[in-house]
Amino acid sequence: MPVYNGEEYIALAIRAVLDQTFSDFELIISDNASEDRTEDICREFASLDSRIRYYRNSENIGAAGNYNRLLELARGEFFRWSNADDLFAPRFHELCLKALN
Repeated sequence: MPVYNGEEYIALAIRAVLDQTFSDFELIISDNASEDRTEDICREFASLDSRIRYYRNSENIGAAGNYNRLLELARGEFFRWSNADDLFAPRFHELCLKALN
């Protein structure tokens, strides 16, 4: 989940990922040096759920650089983009994985 100054929607987006019926995933958040409360919100969620890995860039590396950083950090068999303002139905990941398999 790439994010820059996403305090308005990031909590809802994170909650939409955490509420999925398929729960064996990692949520990687790459904060592109946000200047709002994004860091605080993300760190709070990460402290409560071990599936969340939060990283903060010391400076803004641009949108493409931040997206690429997420690919470098990913460890799972499958990868899916999730933006900081995306909302999903609770079965979204379950159904995507079913189609992929």
